[in-house]
Amino acid sequence: MQIIQRQLEDVAVLELKGTVHCGDGDRELEAIIKDLTSRDCVRLVVNLREVTHIDTMCLGVFIAAQVRSKRRRGGVNLLHTPQRIQHMLSIARIDQFLPTYATEEAAIRALANGHVPGEHFTHRALVDS
Repeated sequence: MQIIQRQLEDVAVLELKGTVHCGDGDRELEAIIKDLTSRDCVRLVVNLREVTHIDTMCLGVFIAAQVRSKRRRGGVNLLHTPQRIQHMLSIARIDQFLPTYATEEAAIRALANGHVPGEHFTHRALVDS
């Protein structure tokens, strides 16, 4: 896995490449996201265009980041989500909680406009699903 991190004003953009496995002891992605949110960077865009595989543990990392960010009026938006990952999000019924955008500009604009995805979801609702 490769992670490229950029900062665009108050939005952190993470470009992920390759196979992303958080469940195999690779905690780099989780550490980066926790570091960003602990430093009050609560608006994140995660580009998945070049991800060949992602495990469900990473989706859990995104969900946790969304919950933490949402509490501070931020959010996590996905970008260029490959069809197979979008299908996984849909099956798990979290595709609205972790919305996908076709362009970086749209993902950033949604965060800047205060659109907080999944406001009707709660952590409990996700656990009960």
